[in-house]
Amino acid sequence: MRLVSGAAGIILLSFVLLLATRDGGTGPQSKSPLIGELVPHVEGVSFDGKSFDIDDVTSRWVLINFFASWCVPCVREHPELMEWNRRRRVDGVVISVPFGDTEKDARAFFVEHGGDWPVLIDRESAWAVAFGVLRPPESFLVAPGGIVVAKWQGQITADEIDRVVTDLQERNAVS
Repeated sequence: MRLVSGAAGIILLSFVLLLATRDGGTGPQSKSPLIGELVPHVEGVSFDGKSFDIDDVTSRWVLINFFASWCVPCVREHPELMEWNRRRRVDGVVISVPFGDTEKDARAFFVEHGGDWPVLIDRESAWAVAFGVLRPPESFLVAPGGIVVAKWQGQITADEIDRVVTDLQERNAVS
């Protein structure tokens, strides 16, 4: 019985390590049934104690990022989120949601890596379910007006996000 339990433990550990160290998706956006739909409602209290309601920021570009402190691609992409947040300070906002992580570890992640945007705890995993999140990192871009316009599964860059923003702005200028 110990042999079976040990083997199952090794397989589970291998799977967790594979997910934690997988390379990110610097390629095309992922498909999602949310694209073209109104963003699911996200409301809570951020790490800094301020109330947050997504309805208050849907006049801007919103990047919702599901992450975990143990996720290697999440650590790699974090400076890119900081860069995008810096670039879009006037017309955009990043929101981070820990996924498969503890609040304590998520707070430590932000202390170590920085970031001054809302970080919200999804206590019942309702947002993860609403967004269809499978594993971190996953990010969703919401256009001004509250419509989800893109999803990325895996590590992203500030330039990738801005390419989508620019493409959509150019298309809307032509329309």
